[in-house]
Amino acid sequence: MNREGFRFTDSQPADVEEKKIDIPVVDNTESRTQLVARIESITFSIIQQICSGRLPKISYSSSQNYASTGTQTTEEINFESQFPEDSEQITEESEQHERKSVISFARKRGKDKFALMITVMAAAHRLLITNSSITRRSLYYDLKKEKTSNLVPEQRNLDQAVNHVANLLNCAPWELNLLPTSKGLVAGELILTLNDNRIIDCKVPGGALIPMISSNVISVRARAKMVLIVEKDAVFQKLLENDCTTSLNSIIVTGKGYPDVATRMLVKLLSEKLELPLYAIVDADPFGVDIMCVYRFGSATLSRERESLACPSVRWLGIHPSELLALGVNTVPLTEFDLSKLLALECRPYMRDAFLRELRVLRTGKAEIESVSSFLGKFLAATYLPCKIKGDDYV
Repeated sequence: MNREGFRFTDSQPADVEEKKIDIPVVDNTESRTQLVARIESITFSIIQQICSGRLPKISYSSSQNYASTGTQTTEEINFESQFPEDSEQITEESEQHERKSVISFARKRGKDKFALMITVMAAAHRLLITNSSITRRSLYYDLKKEKTSNLVPEQRNLDQAVNHVANLLNCAPWELNLLPTSKGLVAGELILTLNDNRIIDCKVPGGALIPMISSNVISVRARAKMVLIVEKDAVFQKLLENDCTTSLNSIIVTGKGYPDVATRMLVKLLSEKLELPLYAIVDADPFGVDIMCVYRFGSATLSRERESLACPSVRWLGIHPSELLALGVNTVPLTEFDLSKLLALECRPYMRDAFLRELRVLRTGKAEIESVSSFLGKFLAATYLPCKIKGDDYV
């Protein structure tokens, strides 16, 4: 491919048939009752330990990260590093590659982690009984106001605790009714109807905030030929300014970096229920590739939920390291942090020949999406993306 090979095209949107699906409301009474019973059983066990004169501890098993998906984001690594000595972790070699985690109140730094997990379970217990929900951000601020403020130095401490409790209870984190604050945006000919009859029209300027999909969206209407996943909000907004949703007959989604659960659920829904092809455009650097992999293969923190979140059909449209030279893009050297992430990517089991070829080229230098869009005002939207899609030039 060379830069001269790209030609501006007249974008005349063809008629696209509207697709509509209704999602039946699921009665979650039974699952909520089961979770309440599990929380009460664990609490009773803790009380028994205390009454017998022992310092309490709890344990649970979780899937070994890299055995199944091989994906771990920078944010997830930081979560784990907050409490390096607060838990005892035993890795068991087995076909399931399960890891047993023991959180003990007897360990010096385990006290705070143990107490925070119990606090999260108490909040979840109340929400499940009342069939209500709150955001993790709201709970974080509530805890910061109380004597529990030392348990949550940062929001990510609470996020980590929610994931640990979900593993302990053998459920998905969002089933605890402690929901992450939405951050992803979606734009295009897409209308979502929520179970409280609210309607989200995604044609609003700047895109619409993506709601939590699970047990919330009851109807989806779309008029598009494809879904374009964009790593960055800045590029997302630039594509909207260039009316890319019309020229490509597309729905555009951004997770603003590493995507949250709501964004991944929406992408999964558009792919499976509406059968729309998925294309991803990310920075030509190790972290851009990693973000694409989260959409396509799943993440380590939510490895148990891989089936409900990962989209193997995601096509890596760009920016490919192998095309930077032909496009005349000036690259910059990788940092030590970049090289560390690149090495981790190369070791993942799903990295096949096409991926590895791009990663080898990436060692020579990286570039951002903006480097490609800077040639001409509309080069990315009017030339680069249409040519790549039409030529099936993806990995």
